[in-house]
Amino acid sequence: MGDTLVNTDMNEALTAEELEERRHHASQIVRRKSAWGFGAGCIPIPFVDMATVTGVQLSMINQLSQLYGVPFSEHPAKNIVAALLGSIVPNQLAWGVVGSSIKALPGVGPALALFTMPGFSSAVTYAIGRIYIQHLEAGGNLLNFDAEKMREHFRAEFEAAQSKNTGRKSAGSKAA
Repeated sequence: MGDTLVNTDMNEALTAEELEERRHHASQIVRRKSAWGFGAGCIPIPFVDMATVTGVQLSMINQLSQLYGVPFSEHPAKNIVAALLGSIVPNQLAWGVVGSSIKALPGVGPALALFTMPGFSSAVTYAIGRIYIQHLEAGGNLLNFDAEKMREHFRAEFEAAQSKNTGRKSAGSKAA
């Protein structure tokens, strides 16, 4: 994990500086994995892109769990990803599936998919990361994550990230 600050004892009190450093590292992980999510969305093979994006998201949750000193298990992490993705149904998730499926169309499919999947994949990965950091900051772990309570916040984070990717202002943001 390199220079990443790891807190192996969640009961240990961290200084304000250590907390800020941990938050900074967590944000770096989310930004980096969001970029990887964008790249995975560019994979031209239908549904391989979605499987790769899920792998990127699980890797991000693992790294964030390590950073915050909480145990990681793949099954609960997959449940978090699936539950949060379910909160953006039907509109945005349908576009993600359509974006992946459209790659199967001969000729124009892959080109059309490049307009939907990379931004969608990046925004979903970013939103999952932000929500999971918030959960960890509150002392949570994979086993006590309540996706139902986080759905609205996840949806807002997703829409903000999607707006940022497309250069549009989200409904909740103020004009500059």
